[in-house]
Amino acid sequence: MGASILIIEGDNLLQQHLARHFEIKNWRMFNAMKTKDIKRMFKKHGIDVVLLSLNDLKKEGLVLIRMIKKMRPPVQIITVNSPDQISLSIEGMKLGAFDDFLMPLDLDSLILRIRDACQAKKNIEIIKPSLLQRCQDLMVAASFAEAGDTETARELLVKAPKNASQTAGQKKGD
Repeated sequence: MGASILIIEGDNLLQQHLARHFEIKNWRMFNAMKTKDIKRMFKKHGIDVVLLSLNDLKKEGLVLIRMIKKMRPPVQIITVNSPDQISLSIEGMKLGAFDDFLMPLDLDSLILRIRDACQAKKNIEIIKPSLLQRCQDLMVAASFAEAGDTETARELLVKAPKNASQTAGQKKGD
């Protein structure tokens, strides 16, 4: 299944239009407006990207950005706003929003940015090898170098981490 998108938007018509358009992309769509519903969505579903309307929520939207980034730092947030409230957009970006779109929306550009946001989330979630694992790799490489096999030693030092394809969520059992 594709990405999981949470839409936090007060305009039901826009919410339905976005959901219908994104479901064609094989993305799972969720809607919420209340803080308790948003928290429940994060606990129940693996949300990748949040589309957050600052038009309706104003300063409360900034509070939601802080909350989401504290709960799930890798989740990417794309804010949607009107041009007359650009200061909210700037503040949202300072709080860690991935991008900001002004109304009226260019859906093709939004789709591209959602894909970019999903990739950014995956990149953040890649687990780096532990210090112990890195030290073990260095010792093995040193053994090969000491034995005169510098090529193998070099390959071991520049190899990808053993668990780079494993995400934090997969490791924790999410």
